This record gives sequence, structure tokens and C-alpha cells, in this order.
Amino acid sequence: MKGTTQRNRLILEVLVVLSVVLMLVHPVTGDSYRRFATDTLHYVRATVEEVISQELTDSPLNTGQKLGSQHLLVRLSDGQEVELDNYLTETHNILLQAGETAIVCVDAPENAAPYYTIYNYDRFLPLVGLIGVFALLLIAVGRRKGLDACLSILFTLLFILRVTLPVLYNGGSPVGMGLLTVVLSTAVSLALLHGPTVQCLLGCATTLLGELAACALFGVFSQFLHLTGFQTDSAEGLLLIAQNTGLNIRTLLFAGMMIASLGAVMDVAVSILSALREVAGAARTPLGKELFHSGIRLGQDMIGTMSNTLIFAFTGGALATMLVFFSYGVQFHQLFSSDYLAVELAQGLCSTAAVILTVPAAAAIGGAYYGKHSLKHKSGT
Repeated sequence: MKGTTQRNRLILEVLVVLSVVLMLVHPVTGDSYRRFATDTLHYVRATVEEVISQELTDSPLNTGQKLGSQHLLVRLSDGQEVELDNYLTETHNILLQAGETAIVCVDAPENAAPYYTIYNYDRFLPLVGLIGVFALLLIAVGRRKGLDACLSILFTLLFILRVTLPVLYNGGSPVGMGLLTVVLSTAVSLALLHGPTVQCLLGCATTLLGELAACALFGVFSQFLHLTGFQTDSAEGLLLIAQNTGLNIRTLLFAGMMIASLGAVMDVAVSILSALREVAGAARTPLGKELFHSGIRLGQDMIGTMSNTLIFAFTGGALATMLVFFSYGVQFHQLFSSDYLAVELAQGLCSTAAVILTVPAAAAIGGAYYGKHSLKHKSGT
């Protein structure tokens, strides 16, 4: 039995790897509309050969930054050496030294001399290092399951970037694509974690119920709050895209809410089901009712921390915006009736509500199944 399970997991891993390769080689394509013409712009790596001159002063805001300008000699990735000016302001402050690498924007229109500007620091190697440390930690602690988790993350990211976004961009249904993304990501993650087992199916069913609950809540309250995709900060840009590609803006918030809540919902579902499986395996004669109550008690402990996690994530992401609101002297009714707060609260609270509703769903499904199949569970199937 164990050999069969290992073989099935290996087959799943191979299929996921093939899917990743397919998405890398053949992404979904469609309308070629772009808001800005970027054919003449190229971003290349460059090494600072020499700081020819610089005029720098300390920031008057005491931010610790240097303001002013640098005249640099840089060597582009193709070996060409060019001189350029690097202007340092409070918001664009790329202070470079000889030997450092940076990204240079090369604007090379036809029949005109190229124009070179410093775009940003070259962050490729540090980011690759961070990703490598994350993957190594995941594999070192999780072993085979850690490796499968890395594969699952890669699949989900590529599916969103290479399939979901292009389909939405070209007028696909946000609700349909959001649901497809949720189902596939959940199925791949749990299949790699548990293999093609009943535990995987139970996890998928519970996660899907939680996501559907989030959709129902968001659908109801978006009507009361008069929310559409037109209230987002990117509405103007989205309107231009919609005029040229058929982008469906009205239900775009649904897709964002479903994808944003998936991780927390899946986490709660899998945690409770796994705990109930172990309780059922350890008990002599587990009863479905007892397992249900155990699942509820487990979920009650998880709800507090998970809800705080979601609220903290929202607060941390919106901290800068809230500070700007604070500086404007925003009044209570003004803030509570603003598009920004309505959209953020609706998405955040509906996602948190989905996590809460996942607890009884997981407890009921786990209690019903493991209360009747404990002996089968103990045999390893």
C-alpha cells in the first residue's frame, strides 16, 4: 500500500512539473493592447565603473538620505560604456558607488540618440537569495512535503501569471477564473500534500465550501455597499483596458477576494481535518459527534489567531494610506463612506468570515467521515 501511495505521489509530481513547463513555454495569449508604447525602452543591467562627480547634501527631513546628483560612468551588459546623470530625490534615491550594479533604462527611439537613466538598484541576486533561503528552509523542515510545497507554490504563481491574468485581461469571467484558480490551486496543493486520497478530497471540499461562503457574503454586501470594480484606485486604467480588450471590471473584485482568502481558508480546513484524522486514529471507538465537537474546539482556537492575522495583514498593507488619510483630517462619516474603506473592509471581512465558516464545515465533514471510517484510516488508506 505504501509503495502504491509513493508511486501515485511521484506521478502527481511529474504531472505538476509538466504543467509548470507547459505554462512557461506556452502562456495564454490574447489582445496585444498596451496603454503605453514601450518598444523603444529597454532595461539592462549595468556596473558602475566610476563616480566621476557628485554633489550631495543631507535630506532636510532628516530621513538619512542624500539628495543631489551624481555623474556616473557605467558599463552596460553588452560591454558599452556610457556616462549619465543620476538625480537623487526623497522618492527616487538610488545612491550608487563604484563597483555596484544597477538597472539602467535605455530609451532608444528611431532616428534619435539613446537616452540613459538609472531605473533602480539591481535586486536580482538578493531576491534570488531570499527565495533560495525560503525554499531551503521549507525543504529542510518539510523534507518531501516541503519540496512538494515549493512545487505547489510555483504552480499557483505561474497559473495566476500565465493563465488567470491573461484571461481576465481579455474579457474572461472574473468569477469563473477566480473559482477555477481556487479549485486548481487547492487540488494541486492538497494532492501533493496527501496524494490522491480521501483526505485530499475532504480538504478540497471543505476549502471550496469556505470559498463559496466568502463569495456569497461578498455578493450580498457588495450590493448593499454599492461596490463594483470601478471604485478601485486603478479604475481609470481599468476602463482604458476594458475599452480595448473587453475586461470585465464589475466582478473583478470577486476574483481578488477569492484568491486573497484561499490561503487562510485552506490552512484552517487542512489543519482541522488533519487533527481530526489523528484523533480518530488514536481513539478506540471515535464517534462522529465527539469528533465534530473536537473540531469546533480546535477551530475556536484557530479563529482568534487567524482573524488577527488577516486584520494585521490588511492594516500593515494599508498603513501608508491610513497615514495619508490621517494627515488630511478625514472625518468619521467621510472615512466610512469612502470607496477605499468600503472595498478593503468588504474583502477583508468576507475573507475572515470565510475562515470562520470553514471551521464548522471542516468539523462536520471530518467528524462524519472519520467517525465512520476510523478502522480504514488506521489501516493506512
